Amino acid sequence: MDALNSIHHYLVRYKNLQGKILEKTVYASDATKAQQLAFDFNAELKQRPHLIKAILRLV
Repeated sequence: MDALNSIHHYLVRYKNLQGKILEKTVYASDATKAQQLAFDFNAELKQRPHLIKAILRLV
């Protein structure tokens, strides 16, 4: 399998502690990797993973 074909565009939707909905797009091989990237860019999410409301694969 070509490595380029196994990377997908994901939208990670999450809430901050004030309740505001935020979104971040990442490139990952699957939703679990996208979640890990979300933890990497936002320490608050790593401590409170329940703040992630959706991880959507974009076409």
